[in-house]
Amino acid sequence: MFYNYLITAWRNIINNGIFSVINIFGLATGLMSCILILLFVRQETGFDTWLTDHHRLVRMHTAYSMPGQEPFETVRSAGSMMPAIRDYASNEIETGVRFIQYPMTIRHNQDGFPEQVTMVDGSFFQLFDLPFVHGDKSSSFAKPMDLVITEKVAIKYFGKTDAVGETLTICCINDNPINLPVTGIVKDLPDNTHLNTGLLVYLQPNLFPENDGTLHTWTSVNVYTYFKLKPGIKPEQLQQRINYWMDNESPLKDMFSSRLGEENGGSTVTDLVRQRVMPVADLHLHAKRHAGNMPDLTPMGDAGMINTFILVAGLVLLIACINFMNLSTAKAGKRAKEVAMRKVLGASRKQVAIQFLAEAVSLVFISLIFAVAAVELVLPFYNQILGKDLALNLFAEPELLLSLLAIALAVGLGAGIYPALYLSRFLPGHILKSSKSAEPASSVKLRTLLVVFQFATSIVLVVATLVVYGQTVFSNNVDVGYQSQNKLVLDTSNAGDNLASLKQELLNLPEITSVVYSSESPTQDDENNNYFRLLEQAPDGGTNEQVLLNYHNMGYGFFEAYQVAPLAGRLFDQAYGSDTIKRVEHGETTPGKAGIILNMSALKKFGFTSPEQAIGKTLESRIRGTQHLTIIGVVPDLYFRSIKFGIRATVYTLNPARFRVANLSFTTRDVPALITKIEQVWKKSVPMQPINLQFLSEMMAAQYQDEATTAQLFLVFSFLAIAVACLGLYGLSAFTVERRTREIGIRKVMGASVADIVRLLIWQFSKPVLLANLIAWPLAAYAMITWLEAFPYRISNWWILPICLAVGILSLLIAWSTVGGNAARVARKNPVNSLRYE
Repeated sequence: MFYNYLITAWRNIINNGIFSVINIFGLATGLMSCILILLFVRQETGFDTWLTDHHRLVRMHTAYSMPGQEPFETVRSAGSMMPAIRDYASNEIETGVRFIQYPMTIRHNQDGFPEQVTMVDGSFFQLFDLPFVHGDKSSSFAKPMDLVITEKVAIKYFGKTDAVGETLTICCINDNPINLPVTGIVKDLPDNTHLNTGLLVYLQPNLFPENDGTLHTWTSVNVYTYFKLKPGIKPEQLQQRINYWMDNESPLKDMFSSRLGEENGGSTVTDLVRQRVMPVADLHLHAKRHAGNMPDLTPMGDAGMINTFILVAGLVLLIACINFMNLSTAKAGKRAKEVAMRKVLGASRKQVAIQFLAEAVSLVFISLIFAVAAVELVLPFYNQILGKDLALNLFAEPELLLSLLAIALAVGLGAGIYPALYLSRFLPGHILKSSKSAEPASSVKLRTLLVVFQFATSIVLVVATLVVYGQTVFSNNVDVGYQSQNKLVLDTSNAGDNLASLKQELLNLPEITSVVYSSESPTQDDENNNYFRLLEQAPDGGTNEQVLLNYHNMGYGFFEAYQVAPLAGRLFDQAYGSDTIKRVEHGETTPGKAGIILNMSALKKFGFTSPEQAIGKTLESRIRGTQHLTIIGVVPDLYFRSIKFGIRATVYTLNPARFRVANLSFTTRDVPALITKIEQVWKKSVPMQPINLQFLSEMMAAQYQDEATTAQLFLVFSFLAIAVACLGLYGLSAFTVERRTREIGIRKVMGASVADIVRLLIWQFSKPVLLANLIAWPLAAYAMITWLEAFPYRISNWWILPICLAVGILSLLIAWSTVGGNAARVARKNPVNSLRYE
């Protein structure tokens, strides 16, 4: 019986070529979309689940919510928090560890390589049970400054994995190179992990003095803090314990005492500073909501994006299934006699339904073969868009193969169930006593509704694609407040005492017009925060409370190089000799004096109503000791970070001790030759360090990479959705024209022209497309207005209206071109042949 079903299904597929090709291509496209999304989702949702006891591992994040100030969120925490909470919550916590990650240079055999070095507490391997290839976790971290590396790093530097006993040199810590003994080799970490280091150093706390603000601080967030919970303890229980400690027993209670109590509305410490725990397995997809604009150890994923593309892939597949249902029911008249004859010969309705389900499932499994082949072809391009290395290994991963077979079976049953039930209900007596079966009006209406759904879905996807693309273009072209063209950013954090000579050598190059140092360049906003207090009477008569502000350190000529003019006052000027911050040694009672520049947002924090009003006023802060900083200038608000995060109140100081990058302005068009010259200068001035040089324009574009990726993927899947919908419309129009061949012949005999007939048929298929537009526009507008709300600076919502109109016109043109070809082909036939049609 089953064999007979398969043979009959195969014959029907062969005998209905156009019908079969349309369905196979449509279903293959939908299945291909699902496979591509499945590969992406499987990797994104599997981050860190391979870690031993991953359900017991959590990380602690920090959020500041000071009254009158913008919230500050980060996935990091203060250095003193880990040991304090670990000891206090000993009933909930088994152990804890801190990460401090630095970009450093690793030297071996006179060669230098830039690497991310992660310094961790000695308890690291008690939390993260990484598999060792050589050495073991009990002896590899026997003493501070022991080094554990991955197999990949071992092969890179030593040409072998058994590198225990070898030595690597880190340059530099406190300006000194340090030799690190390799004490263990672990397996290479998989791609789906947020742990991105190949070099783990047992942290030596003495490397960080008390005033460094790294390990011995309660407020400066510079470390990543992890805890391993005791068996049976849930993250919520630890969260409650931390909250109680913060409000009642932590040092922060005294530190923020002036902001707490009944006089401040009954505020508690956790109203101002929150420590939030998150399971390690959730970090990749959900840490973004705690991160603010700060990065994580690895690029963060987006749960919303994953859900969106799961929905999109499902819609593409659903559109393909609708094609199958529409074409199957449209052909019902041709198969009515077949059904009648089967029933007359003794087949039950159940057997007939199974026959049609077998045909549907067969088509889907044939489509699955084409889909897998298509995935193999497009996977390199898909990986290029996502920036990943996904692979389809069906036979190496049986669970993936079984998943795809299950999906194909479900799609076959889902797509075939309605045609099977519809066709199997035909009554033999009614069919056999007439030459044709009359198709009920309900079936035609259902097909029309399904076409409306197909095009409405496609239109929503296209509108979404254009809005996302428009926002990306807007973000890349917004006026950031400074000149960003023809700029190179050179990392000088490892240049040591060579900054002066390096600057002079670079300025000797005729293509270089300026070289200015700073703590960071635009896009490198590392959330440097400090408290500032206005010493003079506040303009609004306030109490001159401390204000937490972001600050950057800029060298002489920085603002001039970026073409930023002051709104009032002046910029840093070496001629004055009083702008530079100098260290105030411990015990000195006289504060240091230096100049400071504010942006407009910072100006408002102190109650000033105009830039001129602030000039000459003094702010007190602790930067290299107590400093009295005279406001010498006010500049416009600058987008030092992505416009996704808006403008922050920022002050600019001149502190050479914090300079980490050189900002190079150039004029030449022969950029490759210039880069070669810069590399030669670097090698001469800093021979022991590899160069790290980037274009500022590329760094700025990278800020919007997520949006660019989303736009590209939307474009691909929107095209697929439209292609499948149009394919179905083509099939429907072909069958409709075939069904109305005699009518067309009569119309031509009665004087209708080819154009008249084409217009008639086009209008019939234009109505569901027009209705689809009316349904899709408000849905797309609502979805994209909601999406745009995440951007403080965005394209106007009114742009969505012309985008919807343009997409509506495009959808009509596509429908007309799809239907018009079939209509014209039949309309040009000789009426004699048409009237002879049966």
